[in-house]
Order: sequence, then structure tokens, then C-alpha cells
Amino acid sequence: MSDQNTVLSGPDLTLGIPAESLTDGAMLPGHVGEDAVLLARKGDEFFAVGATCTHYSGPLADGLLVGDTIRCPWHHACFSLRTGAAVRPPALNDLPRWRVELLDGQVLVREKLPHLQLRSTIPRRDPVSIVILGAGAAGNSAAETLRREGFEGRVTMVDSDADAPYDRPNLSKDYLAGSAP
Repeated sequence: MSDQNTVLSGPDLTLGIPAESLTDGAMLPGHVGEDAVLLARKGDEFFAVGATCTHYSGPLADGLLVGDTIRCPWHHACFSLRTGAAVRPPALNDLPRWRVELLDGQVLVREKLPHLQLRSTIPRRDPVSIVILGAGAAGNSAAETLRREGFEGRVTMVDSDADAPYDRPNLSKDYLAGSAP
């Protein structure tokens, strides 16, 4: 739902920051070129991911760092700092991530890394097709998760609405607030 259009703030992370300035469990919003990036430290490891939640553009720097995940402060979407993967709804899209280098006590954020295609390595026997009843946020998340996990069969979504799945709670909030037709 997000297009990652974020006002850039914080330091240019390609220039580096002193490693000791970012304590264990701390996060620092910054940027790499035109991309808003969140630098996080967990123990002796540093991670650089997109600074904006892919659900509704929540500022991840205001979120919670839990283990090796970051949780959005707005709707609690959860992302892996290691892979950028959206690991809990309502986010469906992964975060971009960057290579981080520790050099002479400086943490430098380098090039953007390619998107990881994570698939289960456990052999399984998938059904030929799956029917999902309901095309709201939960049904859409179920379909997205099936594809993300490697299901290649037919997915059919059944719903009384003629339109494609959309985020109904947000639509109703915007409508009631007078900002949506």
C-alpha cells in the first residue's frame, strides 16, 4: 500500500557513523541517496532496511525492535531486519535492504541488496487448488502468503464484492473522516 515516498531525514549513511554512537537495540533514521533508510543495531550486528512501513508508510524508527525484527508503530506490521521480509500482517510487501560494512569503527551503508525470494525447503504435497472465502485484508493476506511460500496452484477468492481485494478498514475510516468519496 506504500509507495515509499518519504521525506529524507537524518544522516547520509553512506558517509558512515561511529559504531559506538548506535547502542545495542537502537535505531537511526537516515538516507542512502534518495532512499529513506533505517539503521538498526542488535548486539554486534548492524542492519539497514527501508525506513517506511510498506503497509501505510508508518515511520519504522518510531517502532519497536524485537529480536531481529522491527514492528511498525501504526498497525504493528513486522519485518525481519535480516531479510526485509514482511513476517506478520498487515504488511504484504517486504522492505528493501542495504549492505552494511563496519570499517575502522565506522558503520557504512553501501549498495541496495537484491530482493530475497524465500521459500520453504521442506518438501510438501500441495493441493491443486485452494479456495479462500472472503477478499478483505485477511483473505488478501492469505493469498499473498500462499504465493510467498511457493504455492503454485490455483487460488480462488470468493466474496460478495465485485471488486478486487482492498483494505476495507482503511476505506471506511477515510470515508467516515470525509477524505474518501
